Amino acid sequence: MSAAQIPAKVAKLLPLLGSDKPGEVTATAAAIGRTLMAAGLDWHALALVVERHAALPVRPGTAPAAAFSFATLPPRGARKALALLASRPGLTRQQVAAIEALKARLLGAKVHVRINHADAAWLDALWQRAFGDGAP
Repeated sequence: MSAAQIPAKVAKLLPLLGSDKPGEVTATAAAIGRTLMAAGLDWHALALVVERHAALPVRPGTAPAAAFSFATLPPRGARKALALLASRPGLTRQQVAAIEALKARLLGAKVHVRINHADAAWLDALWQRAFGDGAP
């Protein structure tokens, strides 16, 4: 597992710590520990990341904005954002074809279907280059 995959993996596991099943909580904690260890990190490193994030300045009267990501969009919103992204100049034919293929996969998909993390990371990088962090 690459270092770039660690945040997504840990973020996916963290909500499982809230399970009402003790065995699931224990297994999740062990999985997070293994994930961190695979990256040469430990629980102290995770705590440091959380502490630093909490210390980020927030303008008074505003909530911290969630960064835009294809990983969190429902299928309909993702299709719209994919269409907008595919229309931007500077993409290769292969990139446009890959975006269109993802759009087709999401067509008619149920609400719980999401873009996988690898594709979302790639799309988020393209989006950032085209639009910055703004949402569609």
